[in-house]
Amino acid sequence: MPTRTGGCLCRAVRYESTGEPQFALQCHCRDCQLQSGAPHVAAVRMPSAGFRIVQGSPKRHVAKADSGNEITRVFCGDCGTPIYVQVSTRPDIVGVRVCTFDDASWFRPEANIFTKSAQPWDHLDPTVPAFTTYPTGKSY
Repeated sequence: MPTRTGGCLCRAVRYESTGEPQFALQCHCRDCQLQSGAPHVAAVRMPSAGFRIVQGSPKRHVAKADSGNEITRVFCGDCGTPIYVQVSTRPDIVGVRVCTFDDASWFRPEANIFTKSAQPWDHLDPTVPAFTTYPTGKSY
C-alpha cells in the first residue's frame, strides 16, 4: 500500500495517507468554491484509518453541506490551506484535497460532482462523467 505525504503551504500541518483512493473527484459545489477560491476542488476519498496528521494542529469548521450532511472542513490555522473534509455520515473516509499531497501528479478524476453549481467559464473535460449532485450507484 502506498503512503502519500502532504501538508499546507506554510508546512505547519503535515499528514500521511496510506492506502488507495476510493474515489477521485472534482467538486463544483458552492461550499468548495468559497472555501478554495477556485471553480472546483480536486479531492480523493481516502480510508480514514490510514490518514493521520503527523505535525501541527489544524483548525476545523463544521457546517451543513449541499447534501444536507454535516461536514467538517479541516485547514491550517496559519496559512489557511484547506487540507481535508470529513462527512458525518462517512467517518470511514476523509476527502483529501489533492493539491496538498507532496506529489499530486498521480490524480485522475473519475467524476465531476455538483455540476449544478459549476461556473460557466470552468470548462469540464467531456471524457470525465459529470453529475449534477453526488453520484449514486457504483461505489462512489
